[in-house]
Amino acid sequence: MLTRIQLYLFIGAAFVLGAVGIYASGVQRGIDRAQRRIDGKRLDNFQTATEVENEVKSLDDGGLVDRASEWVRKR
Repeated sequence: MLTRIQLYLFIGAAFVLGAVGIYASGVQRGIDRAQRRIDGKRLDNFQTATEVENEVKSLDDGGLVDRASEWVRKR
């Protein structure tokens, strides 16, 4: 009698542990997906910043003044 109860408890514990494992792996997949999305955005932002920096470095003084006049208040 006691062995049958132990068997049921063991099966129940295995089921609960399996369900918790499946849930935890799903949570981890969601975290990994969000991290990849954040990394992709960070890479895009870095590439955009690098392109703008290179473009500004390539401008001469006149081009830089014309470009900056769009962003600076007029007095």
